[in-house]
Formats: sequence, C-alpha cells, structure tokens
Amino acid sequence: MRPPRNIVVVSDSLRDLPAAVAALDRSGHHVTYVDGLVPFQEIAAAGLADIARADAIVTGRLMGLDGAALDLTPRARIIALHTSGSDNVDLEAATRRGIVVTNVKGVNAEQCAEFSLGLILAATRQIRTGDIAIRQGLWASRTQTSLDLYGATLGIVGLGPIGRAAARRAAAFGMRLLGHTRTPDPEFAAQVGLTHVDLDTLLRESDVVSLYASLNDGTRRMIGPREIALMKSSAYLVNIARGELIDEPALIEALRDRRIAGAALDVFEHEPLYDSPLFELDNVILTPHQAGLAASAKVNAAVRAVNNALAALEGRLPPDAINPGAFRPL
Repeated sequence: MRPPRNIVVVSDSLRDLPAAVAALDRSGHHVTYVDGLVPFQEIAAAGLADIARADAIVTGRLMGLDGAALDLTPRARIIALHTSGSDNVDLEAATRRGIVVTNVKGVNAEQCAEFSLGLILAATRQIRTGDIAIRQGLWASRTQTSLDLYGATLGIVGLGPIGRAAARRAAAFGMRLLGHTRTPDPEFAAQVGLTHVDLDTLLRESDVVSLYASLNDGTRRMIGPREIALMKSSAYLVNIARGELIDEPALIEALRDRRIAGAALDVFEHEPLYDSPLFELDNVILTPHQAGLAASAKVNAAVRAVNNALAALEGRLPPDAINPGAFRPL
C-alpha cells in the first residue's frame, strides 16, 4: 500500500463542493485547503500551506505559476487544474521539473456557451439598460434601441468545444455565422451554416464578435486597436475566454469614444477585477469570470481534477495530462 502523500488545494471554490471533498477524504492523503485568490508566491512566502512538501496541487486559475513559483514546490509531481485552460502554468518550466499538468477541457463547454449567449442577449437587447431605466422611472420608449439577433451576424473567434456549442445555439436564433479558427471543420460548418473567414473579414462583417479562443503567444492581445477599428460602430464585443485576448486599454478607449456600440466581458487582463476604468462605462456589461460556474459544471470539473491528482499519486498517468512526457511515478 502506498504511503499517504500531501495534497494542497489552492482554490476558493473546491472546498465547498462535497463530491470533490469526499473523494479527497477517501483517498487517505493529507489535504490542505488554501484560498485560491492568493497569488502562489504569497502562499509560499506566508507559510499558509505546506507548499514545499506538496506532492500534488489542485487549483483553478491560480496566477503566476512560472518557473520561479514552481521552484517553491520541489516535491510536486502534478498540478491538477479544475479549469479548461492551462495558460496560467508555464508548461515548459513544469515539464523541466517533472511536473505533469492536467486540465478539464470541455467539462463546462455547454454552460459557457449558454452564458455567452446570455451576455450577447443582455448587451444587444439592452437588458441591463432597461433594468436601470425602469428603476429610474423610465419606460421602454425612453431606452436605447436594441439590436435584433435574428438575421444579425455573429463572428465566432475560436471553434473549440465552447465555440461550437455557442454556434449551435446562435444558429437556433437565426443568426448568420462567421467563424475564425486555426483548424477549420467543413463538416461542422455545414451542419450549423457557418462560413470560415479570416479574422479581418469577421471583424468587418459581424454585428457581434464573440471570443472563445485559447490563450497562447499567437492569440495574446489578438484584439487590439487595429482590430477594434475594423469593427462596425454598431457592433458588440463579447469575451468569456481569456481577458488577455483583448488589449484592454484599447477597448476601454473605444468604448469611451463610442467607436463600437458596447461590450460584455466575463474575463479580464488582471483578475480579480476590483478597480478598473471599465466600471465607469455604461456600454459594457461586466461579470466575475462566472461563465463556467453552473452547479453541475463546477462539481464535474472539481471531481475530474481531483481524480487526475489521485491518479498521479497512485503511479498512473492522469487521463487529462497536457504534458504526459513529464510524468514521473512516485
């Protein structure tokens, strides 16, 4: 029988999910829970957890997991993310240190797609504006005219599981679909009536541009001043993917100058977002990175991440390994 190992859970939500906690309890390993909103270096420096003795780390979108941070956890063999992205971890640095990284890609695709359509509706149909107006004693005739989604063009940037799920929903609204992706799929495009185009064409022709792309060196700040200038003045920009896909200062300037109609953002360049010029704008809807936080998705993601960690501690290659070559059985 293998000896108990040390698992550090760096998450502000996982400890509130009984199924994930129960799986950790049954494992017999030593488990420490830490607030996931504290930067990794601060956790280690403050001695808030036995980071130096951690064999496994289970975390969400913990920032700053670069080489210097990973040096603070020399015993770790796995970082199990309960998020679909892995851009917060320096994969090359982890691989050099023999740390396998896992994520839960696709586990909340349907929920994220639902949320993105909710943001699109809220922005284009002026739902937030209407709510504010009625509280101020104004009726519908005094509020801003909204954009009909039926017949409007939706530009989908990134056609992974979430982008595809959003495309299926938007097709049901009767929207014209444009898509931009590194890996076009003609069969899927035919199923939903989507046309693959280059990014510039998508930006010029779309009434709503919605981002679902992964964050990497090629997509970081892919929507900057030049790209925003290509958009219609009546267009909306929606982002539930990663805040770093957008040049945030450029977007703020464009919204302030009304060079686009509005935006809806669930993700930001720096999170948590406690203070920002975005708060001063009335043509942007802001939500706290909650697209994937539907109850079922949270549970499934947490349990899957825990199972990845336990697999590694049992000497098995975790099923969701992103860098399987780094795996070293304990």
